Amino acid sequence: MAQAEDFTNKDFLMLQEAHQKFWIQGAVDALSQVAAAKANETGRCVMEWYYGPKHAARNGLILASMEKYPDAHPRAIVLALIERACGVIRK
Repeated sequence: MAQAEDFTNKDFLMLQEAHQKFWIQGAVDALSQVAAAKANETGRCVMEWYYGPKHAARNGLILASMEKYPDAHPRAIVLALIERACGVIRK
């Protein structure tokens, strides 16, 4: 279900908290790899942004953003927040 194109933030927020955290960590890890392929410092920024001292706050920010945009896809939220912090990952 989490892979379906019609899967929205509203659906995501109904998942158990453990599943939400697992999904977010997987998305961040994947984006850090993509970013590192573009530039090592960008990949490092992604990892430090999420896993750094403000880790709990980052989860809160991601979830609050998903609540604000219930019809968007979770990927869009995570990508937008990371790009705002670390620069554009995609071309």
